[in-house]
Amino acid sequence: MVPDGRSSPAQRGERAADPCLTFSVERSSPLGPCPAGDGDKEYTSVVVTQRSAAPIRAIQDANGGCESVQDILNVAVTAEAFAVTFLGLALESAESGDLDLDDEAVESFVAARAAEQAHYDFLVENGAEPLTLTFTIPDGEILTDPETFYTTVVSLEEAFIAAYLTAAQSFIVQGEPELAQVALQIGAVEAEHRVGVRFFGIGAGVIDGVANDVAFEKALFERVSEAADLLTELGFIDGDGTAVEFPGPGEIDDTGVSNLTPPTP
Repeated sequence: MVPDGRSSPAQRGERAADPCLTFSVERSSPLGPCPAGDGDKEYTSVVVTQRSAAPIRAIQDANGGCESVQDILNVAVTAEAFAVTFLGLALESAESGDLDLDDEAVESFVAARAAEQAHYDFLVENGAEPLTLTFTIPDGEILTDPETFYTTVVSLEEAFIAAYLTAAQSFIVQGEPELAQVALQIGAVEAEHRVGVRFFGIGAGVIDGVANDVAFEKALFERVSEAADLLTELGFIDGDGTAVEFPGPGEIDDTGVSNLTPPTP
């Protein structure tokens, strides 16, 4: 079973924070009075600067340089490919009667799979290259035992949310605000998925509490590559279990799913 929580390397005291993702905040001189109705308050501008002198777009090397935009996109698209494949297997297992999911849960997972496919398509169109399209299932109970399934998916969603939070931060540092916006848009959808999974898990009697049980999402990673490392560590990449190729069984059905490409203001 996948553990419910995972602390960041910094929280575990394993290493110092990545200098590529370390910021300082500078307040400039006041910009003048606030609009009418705000009293005597004054605006100040906030400038985010990068403390590290490392090249912003340096390719990550054996010595641990900054993650490049390409590195981040490659990890993200790999995670999305895994999600599409894994949910395809889960839906197949539910259809065969091996995994007990009610009809509403099945509909929700069908929609979630379509969203993950939309994420994958966007990332590929923007130059992402999957690290692998072959995935493994380390424990058969993940696709047959409701408690193992639901708790595993919640933990995976939390990892994906955290990865996109880290990606958004890195994209901002590297001067890619459009990609940062999309990372937050995808991360928000992953958070919706997490709540949905918890809702159905609670209904199945295998998860306690309320579906929307956090005020702030977990920040688990200092580097997006740690999400790929986690999938490998858990046996979903290069594991000993049954190997499955992306996109997995079944057709993608996006019925009822809107915004299949990222909306802009």
